[in-house]
Amino acid sequence: MSTAIPSNKLLLFMRAARAPFLTVSVMPVLIGATLPFWLRPAGWTFSVAHLVEMIVAVVLLHMGANLGNGYYDHVSGADPANPNPGVLSGGSGLITSGALTAGFFLKSSIVCLALGAALGLHLNFVQPGNLVLVVGLIGIALAHFYTAPPVKLAYRGLGEIAVGLAFGVLPVVGSYYVQAGMVSWRVVMASLPISFAVVLVLWVNQIVDFKSDRDTGKRNLVVVMGTAAAGRGMVLVLALLTFGLLFAAVFTAALIPLTLVAVLAFGLIRTVVADCWNHHGRPDELVDAASAAIRLHLILGIIIAGSALVAIGS
Repeated sequence: MSTAIPSNKLLLFMRAARAPFLTVSVMPVLIGATLPFWLRPAGWTFSVAHLVEMIVAVVLLHMGANLGNGYYDHVSGADPANPNPGVLSGGSGLITSGALTAGFFLKSSIVCLALGAALGLHLNFVQPGNLVLVVGLIGIALAHFYTAPPVKLAYRGLGEIAVGLAFGVLPVVGSYYVQAGMVSWRVVMASLPISFAVVLVLWVNQIVDFKSDRDTGKRNLVVVMGTAAAGRGMVLVLALLTFGLLFAAVFTAALIPLTLVAVLAFGLIRTVVADCWNHHGRPDELVDAASAAIRLHLILGIIIAGSALVAIGS
């Protein structure tokens, strides 16, 4: 599962920032920004500039969180203990290999978080009230303290909840509010499928990293449950929740019925469930499952966001 370390500085930085995972922060922003086309809140107007600014802010915050997590997972010993670091799991391996220093990770994390927070503060003045500020502060806290002491959410069985909120509910609600100036329970309902889809991405990667996480005291829920229960029962539950909540969101009119075409991604969810069921104890056999989980999240986000645009002019 290990990959060659790139020599290009930009590629090196993007690997440190875990670039393949950045789509998990872009998708909920797109969903929140396009939902008004379907839900039609009173007096709203769509702003491309605010959407772009929101995407850049959230991506910077996500990169900052990934770089910070890379630093703290190195300090804790979780990443050095993983024998198979790769693009999709196990940490970047860049500190352990000597390609980048731990200090670079920490400083880059602070810079990205500061830039993202600055854009977030600007967006907070776009609409009355301070909902964007509140959402942003909660999101930053959850992302930063995912591995940072003294909270270390991922080490206490709370990381999955933190990721579901920080890369699901919160950016959808925040992005919708920037465009519409209000929120409703339907917005929260519409955010749940993508929230559980991102937890599924995290869950598969935690199964891959089970041994190093367990040996270094990272008590996430996969470590607590063991790979058999986590790779069989819980992967199936998360898959059912992702699609079950999609149907529930359509039933409650939180999402347009067209989003149900997402069931065409059955092949991807089958790969995730089947591979985790059969190979939960063999990390090298879960590369396809990890990749399929990311692609499922991406496709689901594109379908939900794109479907709402169909309501234009209706």
